[in-house]
Amino acid sequence: MLHPDLFLWDKEFTSRKNAWFHCADRTPIEWYAALLEADPTVLLANRISNLPTETTQCWTVTPYHGQLTRDAIRVYPEGLFPWSQEDAAWLCKQLNPLLNEEGMSLHQVGAALLLSCRETLNANPVSFAAISGKMLPNRHHEGADGGRLNRLMSEIQMVLHQFQPETRHQRGEVEFSGIWLSDPIQWPQPAGVNNLTVATRNPFLASIVDGRDAKVVISEAERLSELVKSEALLPKRVLLAGEGHAVLLTKSMMPKFGKVSWNPKSPKSEPELLSQMKGWF
Repeated sequence: MLHPDLFLWDKEFTSRKNAWFHCADRTPIEWYAALLEADPTVLLANRISNLPTETTQCWTVTPYHGQLTRDAIRVYPEGLFPWSQEDAAWLCKQLNPLLNEEGMSLHQVGAALLLSCRETLNANPVSFAAISGKMLPNRHHEGADGGRLNRLMSEIQMVLHQFQPETRHQRGEVEFSGIWLSDPIQWPQPAGVNNLTVATRNPFLASIVDGRDAKVVISEAERLSELVKSEALLPKRVLLAGEGHAVLLTKSMMPKFGKVSWNPKSPKSEPELLSQMKGWF
């Protein structure tokens, strides 16, 4: 079904032609990387000049707020989670003493965060997009070091349970309960990735993109109204993605009749979608 925060544009969306695709769940920064045919962790790491010389691996770091239910933790949706450069600096200062004991260090790129490791870990957690707004997985991550990574994130949860920045409390913002690590890469990596101007309100993506004269909008549903007003014209192409599928909406010369369904219809492959996207820029 259509996300409730998109109902403002329901009439516009349902008047368009649609084409469905299979599609992995992605965070805004992962969508940006896909447009550049790049890796999100590489994009972050290439913006940090002081990575330790002994670094062999880097990870994308996503802080989150977890809501405790009867027997699980529900992860607050990324689009509703307030985060700032000040929060990132506080988290680095708070966690690096613990991480340094593990041969790791936390680095910030504006509000975005990256973890560097002296020792390569064999673990492969899912993208944060797969758990945003859902339950925190109650199992070890894939890979021989999945258990070790799980224990580390649990230790961080305990530290953050005891300490929180006073500024967030003063602003009435939800606490952050932990960090999620994803997209590990070997380091070093070649530099020299092209850039693309993008309008966004996602604090992590906004830390690495220039929004001036942007012709592309990348947004969670919850933040779209901050970028596109309900009465404004939408771009000629709109891609809605989530729950393992994406639908490409394009303007049609012929009016559509009948009830519109948001159930996937004859979805094409994800490589076909990404191939189309390459031709847009």
